[in-house]
Amino acid sequence: MKNSKTLAILLLFLSFSCTSSLVTVEDDAYNNFDLTAYNTFGFMDIENTNPSNPEFEKAINLLKQEIETSMEARGLSKSENPDLKVNLGLVVEEKVQTRTTSLATDPFMYTGQRNYTWQSEEVPVNTYKEGSVTLHLVDTKSNQAVWVGSIDRVVPKKEEKKAEAIKFAVAELFNNIDQN
Repeated sequence: MKNSKTLAILLLFLSFSCTSSLVTVEDDAYNNFDLTAYNTFGFMDIENTNPSNPEFEKAINLLKQEIETSMEARGLSKSENPDLKVNLGLVVEEKVQTRTTSLATDPFMYTGQRNYTWQSEEVPVNTYKEGSVTLHLVDTKSNQAVWVGSIDRVVPKKEEKKAEAIKFAVAELFNNIDQN
C-alpha cells in the first residue's frame, strides 16, 4: 500500500515537472510545416512605431542576427529573392507585479474607533517589462503564412542579459519549428 502511494505521488510530481513549450503556435494550424522544403529566406521590412527608442532598433537587429544564424544552421541561405519571408513582431509592455495582502503580513492597525474593517487587496511590489516576439514565416509564392509562433518573456533589466534573452527566445521558436 505504501509503495503504491509513493508511486502515485512520484507520477504526479513527474507530470507537473515536465515543462511544455514556451512557444504559442496559432491553433496548431502549422503542424505540417517543413522548413527543409525551402532553400532561401529574407526579412520583410519592419515598421518602427517608436523611432525615438534606440532599444527597439537594437532588439530587432539582435533578433534578425539570431534568426539568420538559426536559418543558416538549418541549411537555408539569405537571399534578396527568397522562397520564405520572415516577418517579425516585437512588443514590449511595462507590467506591475502585485501581491495579495494577508493578516499575517499586513495586519490592520487599530486606531481606537470601533467601526474598522480589514480586507485583502492587491498591492504593487515591483515593475518589469515583458516582451513578446512573434515570428511569421511566409511562403513567397502563395504569400501565405506557413508558420506563426510567439513567445512571451520578461525582459532583463541588465543590458548584457538582453542579448541572452533574445538568443533564448529565438532558440525556443526554432525548437518548436523543428518539432513539426
